[in-house]
This record gives sequence, C-alpha cells and structure tokens, in this order.
Amino acid sequence: MTSSDKRAGANPFVGPRPLETGQRIFGRERETEDLYYLLSAERIVLLHSPSGAGKSSLIRAALVPRLRQRFDVRGPTRVNTPAPPGSDVNRYVRSANLGFEQELPEARRRPDELISRMTLTECVMSRPKRRLAPHNLVLIFDQFEEILTADPLALQARQEFFRQLGELLQNPGVWALFALREDYLAPLDPYVSQVPTHMKNRLRVDLLSREAATAAMQGTAELGGRSFAADAVEQLVTDLATVQVQQPDGRFERQVGPHVEPLHLQVACRGLWERMPADDLSIDLQDIVSFGDVTLALASYYEDIVGALGNAERAAREWVGEKLITLNGIRSQVLKGEGMSEGLDNALVAQLVDAHLVRSEQRAGAVWYELAHDRLVDPVRRSNAQWFDSHLHPVQRQAALWARESRPTGLLVLG
Repeated sequence: MTSSDKRAGANPFVGPRPLETGQRIFGRERETEDLYYLLSAERIVLLHSPSGAGKSSLIRAALVPRLRQRFDVRGPTRVNTPAPPGSDVNRYVRSANLGFEQELPEARRRPDELISRMTLTECVMSRPKRRLAPHNLVLIFDQFEEILTADPLALQARQEFFRQLGELLQNPGVWALFALREDYLAPLDPYVSQVPTHMKNRLRVDLLSREAATAAMQGTAELGGRSFAADAVEQLVTDLATVQVQQPDGRFERQVGPHVEPLHLQVACRGLWERMPADDLSIDLQDIVSFGDVTLALASYYEDIVGALGNAERAAREWVGEKLITLNGIRSQVLKGEGMSEGLDNALVAQLVDAHLVRSEQRAGAVWYELAHDRLVDPVRRSNAQWFDSHLHPVQRQAALWARESRPTGLLVLG
C-alpha cells in the first residue's frame, strides 16, 4: 500500500555496526533494567554474552542515557590501542586512559604524552568534572576480552593493569562495568582476584529472542515512518532464526531456532528499507517477497567484508567457502594455526572475526573458527559462485574444480 503525499524517512536501521548513544533501541527493555539495577546495587559488574549479541548497542543506546541520570559516566573505553614503538608505558593502561579522555571536547583534552604516563587512578580522578555532574563515577570498559587478545604474551603488562584497576576500584565512589565475550570468561579468571568483588556480580545477555527481534523490527521501523504488518515481520524473523539441525540419521534439516542475531537483523532490515519505494509506508508480506530477500542482504554484507580485504579477497573467499562450509552446505570448523589457519593469514582471519562474519571459540586451550551463523551459508556460497564465475579465467575455474575433486585425471586440461 502506498501514499503519494507521505514518504518514509531516513533509514533507521544502522546495518553492521553498533547503535550509538542517542539512538533508540528496542527489544532490550528487560536486559536494560536488569543491568542498570545490578550495576547500581553492586558497583562492579561483568556483562557477558555470545559474540554478536549486541552488548555494545545495549550499553551505548540503552544503559548510558539511563546511567547519566545519577552518574558521571566515563567511556565506553577499550584496551586495544598499542603503545608507540619503543615506549615503556603500559599499553592497556594507556589505551583505557586515552579512551576516557577522547570523550572530552578537543580543547579540554590533556596531551596524549601526559595521559600515557598516568596510572588509571591518576587519569580518572584528576580529570575535572563537568559542572553539575553527579558525584559518583561509572567507568565502562567495552570489548574487555581485548585485555586477553591484544598482545597475548604481555603478561606483566596485563598483571600491572589489573593491579591498577583494583587500586582504582577500592574507591567506593567509583563504579565499573566490563563487557566481555563469554568465551573469555575462563581465561579472565586468573586476574579477577586483584579487583574488588572478584567480578563475581555478572549478567548474561543472549542473542535476541524471536519476540524481542519482532519488537526491534517494529519499533525501529516506526522511527522512520513505516509500519510492519504482523505476517511480514513474522516471515522475516522466521527466516533470520532458521538454522541447520542434524537428525539422528545424519541428515540436516532446516528448523526455526529461538534466537536472531542483532547484526543480521540490522543488515536485512537496512537492505529491505533501501530497496522499498519511498512512498510505501507499510511493510507487508509482498514487500518481504519483493524487497526483503535476507539471502541477498547477507550476501551483500559478506561482499563488503571480503571486498575490503583488497588483494586478499580471493584467498578469503576460498577460505570461507571451502574451509568453513562443507560440500553439503554445513558449517565446519578450522583450528587456529601458527601464523596461518588452514592457509589464510591469521591477521585476515582476525578481520573477519571483527566484522562478525566469523566466530572464534576457545576449547581445551585452542582457538577454533567457524562461520558466525548457519544463515550465512547460502549467501556466502551464492556470492562466491558469482564472484569466481566473473573473476576467474575458465582454466582457473577448471583448476579449482580439479583441486576440490582430489585431482582426478579426468579433469585435467589436455592439449
């Protein structure tokens, strides 16, 4: 249904990035309440979730505005910034300090050289407060697993960071929230004894339930002046929640799971919004059929990620398509190797992980990689087929087929 005198507003779906402070978030009301009251009561809280569950969006868009009513909020900051070459400063402390300082207007920031030499306590407690700012501080550390993954062998620097963190949090007027991927909970345990409460106050946030995903779609669409028909949103949620489940006889069957990944929701809905006519203000089932192809949206997302790798695009496509997906279309896993993992440089793998295309998981002291979700299998395979068909010479395509089929003589190019 269209209306000639009204048009949809700017696309309210952000795509493959976190929501920011000032943007609305839907479907996370219960988690926001739970986190706010737990942090308020317990002072030091560890928030953990599966990769891609939307911790950063929850913190920035929902929690920070709520906290500012009674706290002077510092952050979110991160601990991933490296120290300058040859510097003897603690990279983790320096990174956290610079993150806290960056939120100030540029004219009020202290020099980086000065901040880099400060302890956490010196940096946080010496910064002038805003006029009328609440007395109590709350510090937010996002993607805190980087304390373990950024320079994994910097053990002394990591111990010193936690010593300074514990010293800072001895102050009863300082609150702190740490957001962490849950697969790093166990590796974090050796360090928490240096922090007051030993970070025992924890809250888990899961991927979006199908009901929460429905609320997120409907609420966000309304911000842009469109409404979702009930059957349309149900169809889109069902598609995004579909996974492959192995049956007792070994077959794989597509079934609707209980969760939707927030990133996939944003990517699919952003693509739908862009493809719809501007004067179509009601998203109905026909719009989903015509413009809401989830496979197309996720394929475009995949293409943007691997396309940004430049000359390594072909290697990344081959690795994702051949190492992370089996011949019968099931996700497979790759063990992280030294320097390279099954033929792809680990620096490139890390970029795929950062983009939430690939998920890393620690098991028994080793790191394994897999495609982030079953729903990405078809988009990846379709995109790869089109890309290789248009970019490779027929002889190259024949050679790739020969290699995949274990080099049979019948596929050799003769003459």
